[in-house]
Amino acid sequence: MLPARTRGPRTADRPTNQSRSPVLIELCLLLRDFLGDPDLDTRIDDLTDDDLYRHITFAASLRHSRPDFTARHTPELDHIATAVLRRLSTGSLGNTSLRSPQSRYGRDATPGTVQVSDGPASTTAPDKPVGALWTSSFLPEGAGMWQWGEWAEFGHGRQLFTVVFDPTDLRVSTIGSPADYERLVNRYPRSSDGRARVCWTRAAEDLDAVHLTVSGLLVAQHVPVATPHGIATLTGWDAESTAWLHLPADLRLTAATT
Repeated sequence: MLPARTRGPRTADRPTNQSRSPVLIELCLLLRDFLGDPDLDTRIDDLTDDDLYRHITFAASLRHSRPDFTARHTPELDHIATAVLRRLSTGSLGNTSLRSPQSRYGRDATPGTVQVSDGPASTTAPDKPVGALWTSSFLPEGAGMWQWGEWAEFGHGRQLFTVVFDPTDLRVSTIGSPADYERLVNRYPRSSDGRARVCWTRAAEDLDAVHLTVSGLLVAQHVPVATPHGIATLTGWDAESTAWLHLPADLRLTAATT
């Protein structure tokens, strides 16, 4: 695991298109420490998709330990961020489509009932749809992209399942940038506690799923965006993942082979 860093004073959240996401900032700092600044571009290219994604999820997890985990200007990291985003556009991590099969951890192969509601909002993840079914994509070496979050939250007690479905004609909203999340909030606005959020019950009238891509996790999470309904900030997803608001009729779960 990459080493932790000590950060400076907290910068207040403010919506701006020029601020860099805290997930990307922490990833750049971690890669600079881990790979070294000389020849960083080449060494980033040498990372496998599995290794790079593991570093991204670790950077996202630092929200639990950083008092200044906020979007802010970091021009000194421009060259690293450019190299990271270029590398992210290649290979399997650059595939932004919702693809079958997906991975899911659970006690058994029963997907359960999906009944999306708007609350009460979780105090730890107020921007996630209550009652959705959650899946994540598989990495090239076979791990689900939620694996590290699963182990951190639930240990090794739940089983990995393969989720198969026909992606044709699914109504999917993809979050790959702060602008994507802003559009989703503006399309289905809900305001509470001075913040703008997605009204998931309204979204469920039109959508089958909302898919946060790897690039969305890296550049959109914890980035405030201004909307006519207030400031909206995507929080708590922490992995490439899909929130299912409706289950496809042909969806089935089978035990994954590891």
